[in-house]
Amino acid sequence: MSRRPPSLRRGLALGVLLPAAAVALALGLGGALVIRDVVETTHDRLLDGSVLAIAERLAVDEDNEVTVDLPRVALGMLESQAQDRIYYSVSYRGQLVTGYRDLPRPASELAPGPTRHWDAEMRGAPVRVAAQARPVYGKPGAVLVQVAETRDARRSLEWRLLAGLFLLEGVLLALVGILTWYGIRRGLAPLDRLSAEIERRAAPGAVSLQPLDASPVPVEARAPVLAFNTLLGRLDEVMATVRRFTGDASHQMRTPLAVLRMHVDLARRHGVGASPEGRAALDDIEGAALRLEHLLAQLLALARADEDPGAIAMTDLDLAGLAAAVLAEQVPWALAAGIEVEFERPDGPVTVSAHPTLLGEILTNVVDNAIRYAGPGARVVVRVADGPGGARAEVEDDGPGIAPALREKVFSRFYRVARSGGPEGSGLGLAVVRALADRIGAAVSLHEAGTGGPGLLVRIAFPPGGAEARLP
Repeated sequence: MSRRPPSLRRGLALGVLLPAAAVALALGLGGALVIRDVVETTHDRLLDGSVLAIAERLAVDEDNEVTVDLPRVALGMLESQAQDRIYYSVSYRGQLVTGYRDLPRPASELAPGPTRHWDAEMRGAPVRVAAQARPVYGKPGAVLVQVAETRDARRSLEWRLLAGLFLLEGVLLALVGILTWYGIRRGLAPLDRLSAEIERRAAPGAVSLQPLDASPVPVEARAPVLAFNTLLGRLDEVMATVRRFTGDASHQMRTPLAVLRMHVDLARRHGVGASPEGRAALDDIEGAALRLEHLLAQLLALARADEDPGAIAMTDLDLAGLAAAVLAEQVPWALAAGIEVEFERPDGPVTVSAHPTLLGEILTNVVDNAIRYAGPGARVVVRVADGPGGARAEVEDDGPGIAPALREKVFSRFYRVARSGGPEGSGLGLAVVRALADRIGAAVSLHEAGTGGPGLLVRIAFPPGGAEARLP
């Protein structure tokens, strides 16, 4: 199972969001403790107010009995939307004066002083109790005043405050995430532009070894860009050396081949090939020289295809005129091979944007392949057309054709279709055509011939609006 490649954006986002989430969790726990303390303190003060309101109304009557005039406000201040149950009691020396007899008393006797608080249970429900021992004039000892309430209002208020806190923290984390992602995206924008520039240079027909512009690249990413530029410079030097070697070798080898062909012709004229064996040997020598010369021409075309696209000057050309010129050069050979050649074109010019030499090499190789492999008595049609989808050149023959399963493989260098008889090829013709077509922004494809029988149609399609838009 392949691992997902690491993402700088994801790593930076997690590096910010995980600590932010940890801080939010810590703040949430701290906030929960603060909320609980504030709620408890606030409600305890309300209980204190009720206890004091009752204690202020303590008195001793004529019979020396403790009495209390229970004010309505004493318990009314404890009313809430949670409908808490409220209990109270006033007792003197263990004897209930008024209130609820089952209200839990303190574990030990309270001395006069500030109000005390504790948690207890009353009639099956948890309650919060506030109590104060209040001395009364005319009575020894102190009167115990207690007020208790259930905890429903406290819990309800705590949950509302906690929900608000966690909601705000969630919104805060979402905002942090959005702003973090926006900031990371904005911060990495120079790297995105650099990546797009590299991808454009790696596109078919647009390979460029020019150094990348490092001025907009951030300082943190400048080192790999400079190293990449150094690598591009060295690669450009190597490719220039290969191109010089290929060009020099092809030109140097063409001279001895021409000399060899000249001497073969002289040998024919002066009778060296008078015998059948001599003539056969000379024919073999001349055929081998022609094949080697053709191979060198194709290798030189491949060298042109590998050149820096910045060195290729695109210009507007008449596709029909160029195709006619190429076909005119091939007609003598076609007639000698017994091939019938036709040319179809529109009345006016068909303008495309391309390099004249490279486009000429493409057309020459396609027409040469058709004439070479169609066989004696075949028919080859060169067709130029224009339309809304762009201009196109087609070379159609009614020869043996190429099986559909092999039509993509024949564009590979040195791949040859197994044939019974016929000329032997180098396996470079269509590879040269595909490489040069990519260089000028054209598309090459193979189709069934429209003759109804065997055959092949090679189509070279040009994009509408020219090919220059596809070059850097």
